[in-house]
Amino acid sequence: MPHTTDAAMKIRLAKGEVIVGTEPVPGSNQPRLVVRAMFDVPPEAVWKHIEDATKYAEFMPRVKSVQVLSRDGNDLIRTKLTVDMPFPLKNLSATTRAKHTVEPGVRYVREWVLEEGDYHVNEGSWTLVPFDGDPNRALGVYRVHVVPKMPIPGVIQSAVQEKAMPKLIEALRARSKK
Repeated sequence: MPHTTDAAMKIRLAKGEVIVGTEPVPGSNQPRLVVRAMFDVPPEAVWKHIEDATKYAEFMPRVKSVQVLSRDGNDLIRTKLTVDMPFPLKNLSATTRAKHTVEPGVRYVREWVLEEGDYHVNEGSWTLVPFDGDPNRALGVYRVHVVPKMPIPGVIQSAVQEKAMPKLIEALRARSKK
């Protein structure tokens, strides 16, 4: 379950640490990236930024542009997102299909899968729940599994894990407190 943590992880999260790790994906040589963080605001304060994909370029590292192509309530949100890759790599775009599941005060989830684009795989989720039962703090879990159609150098992959994901959380924390 995405919001369960062991005692040591809970302590680290409560101190404000951003925990970035990976987990294996059956049938893929690319692992899933998993980012966990605690926010000192209620889950719905973070959710308002996650649910509005049109604002991702404002706070998500390397996101160049986002278009919501169509939306049918929370059940089908089609989005085209372009990632600004460092020179000499070309930018990567993906059209995804997302679903939002909202249980106010309990759980907020955005899950997406790839429809088409520059990836073999682009799927993931954001899950927000009260942190340790406290409705005024949120546990955020971001899971993403991407396999671009072009090779990405290991140094860039490491930079995403070590630098970009903590920056994403810090930007989201700042936005959520406003």
